[in-house]
Amino acid sequence: MTELQQEGVLSTLTPEQTDKLFHSPAMRRLFQKNASDEYALIWLLSKHMKDSGSEKIYLKDMVREMNLPLPKVTAIARSLQNKGLVTWTHDGNGEEGTYIMLTELAVSSVRTRRQALHSYHQRVVNAFGEERFLHLIGEIAQLEGILQQEAEKVGGDAP
Repeated sequence: MTELQQEGVLSTLTPEQTDKLFHSPAMRRLFQKNASDEYALIWLLSKHMKDSGSEKIYLKDMVREMNLPLPKVTAIARSLQNKGLVTWTHDGNGEEGTYIMLTELAVSSVRTRRQALHSYHQRVVNAFGEERFLHLIGEIAQLEGILQQEAEKVGGDAP
């Protein structure tokens, strides 16, 4: 089976659609080995690396992204550093900014989890049926459009 065949219908979905369809507390518990704040920090670092191409993220940016106070983010980062999942350093003498980076161990862990999630998602689609799944995606898109239109009619911001 080719890689494209293995990807199947999931390759037609945006990351947001995949997240919306499959994200659940049960899935987080199934694939999460670290505490939730630690998992969130690793996930954000991984996403930042993918989106920006930069391997480092400044602590102040993590505080903003996680919407947590600096001492809490610092404690999470230290815990991850102690586990060998991040390195923590600074530019220059430290005045330019303190940042953290994922270690190869963390990157490998994220990659393994993503592959497991993709496999899970594809099995769900296969069990449901690809044709039915694509139809369902179309129906959801139509419903979202209607919700948007109706929200605009009542003058509220669309969800």
